[in-house]
Amino acid sequence: MEKDLGNNKSTCKNENNKVKDRTLYGNVFHRNICWQRSYQRPEGKEIIMALYGSLRDGLYNSRRFDLQNRSELLGTTTVRGYALYSLGPYPGIYPSEGFSIVAEVRRFSGKQQLEIAKSIDYMELFGGYHREYVDLEIDEQKIRGFIYVYDEKPETERIEHGDWTRYLKEKCEKG
Repeated sequence: MEKDLGNNKSTCKNENNKVKDRTLYGNVFHRNICWQRSYQRPEGKEIIMALYGSLRDGLYNSRRFDLQNRSELLGTTTVRGYALYSLGPYPGIYPSEGFSIVAEVRRFSGKQQLEIAKSIDYMELFGGYHREYVDLEIDEQKIRGFIYVYDEKPETERIEHGDWTRYLKEKCEKG
């Protein structure tokens, strides 16, 4: 990939050797403005989320939102049909047959918890993710909830085992 940082652009060649312009601000800014205008907050008496990255217990965003005290941990599960990618300080998932990811399932209910869930939702959707509803199973109980999927297939490292916490631990041990 060739980069020209002077005008905030980068170009990529796709498999057909065609150059694809990737304006760092233009398209993303436009997409985010359009998204803000159409954003629909999740509604209901409770929200179930499958969290696989920095919102998992003990990690940065989990502590930031105080999820341990402001949501109910239902358990940890495996979600099939998604691959986990490292996007640097946080991960992204993208639909991919034959792969699965590890996620914590959290329930948000009551006014204060729902406000936290809506803040998380806003952060994720504005950050380049979208919601996908998935069937989750915890202790043989089936639950429907949503997971945040990266809008575009990442062109970064795929984490084969699908567990972000394990990946961070292994990365830390390597040095």
